[in-house]
Amino acid sequence: MLNNAGKRMAPDTTWNDGYGAGGGGWSYVFSRPSYQNGVARVVGSHRGTPDISMSAAVNGGAWVYSSYLPGQGWGVIGGTSESTPLFSGIVALADQKAGHRLGLINPELYALGAKNAAAHGIVDVTTGNNGYSGVKGNQAGAGYDLATGWGTVNGTLFVDTLAADSR
Repeated sequence: MLNNAGKRMAPDTTWNDGYGAGGGGWSYVFSRPSYQNGVARVVGSHRGTPDISMSAAVNGGAWVYSSYLPGQGWGVIGGTSESTPLFSGIVALADQKAGHRLGLINPELYALGAKNAAAHGIVDVTTGNNGYSGVKGNQAGAGYDLATGWGTVNGTLFVDTLAADSR
């Protein structure tokens, strides 16, 4: 959670707020892509998700106006409907700063996560789990995990790093 000046008020934690939880885990359809070789101890031979996490809690979610029926009007959204546009906007800012589309950033995410991630705008989330409604889920921990991936981002540092690394 950030204050009005953009400073973190407390460490981030895994989304699990009674309305839902993050959906990270192993894919039983897709095998581990090469950019996840460095986290094979966590994902095994499977594609692990997520790669990165963003705000998704419904409790404190995004206040949006929907102009389509039947959900027309103001309401709170969370989950993928909140986190995906947030991260897409951050990557779009990096595209703009770099002066071109960055394309597939997953290999870069894993390269940044494997080195001094915090210096490059990746904020490790180490508390909480994504269990929900009787489903055990996964525990967050240091480094890559199946609850939050590499964690979340410090937008300013992350945009600067992505843009600079793509030149």
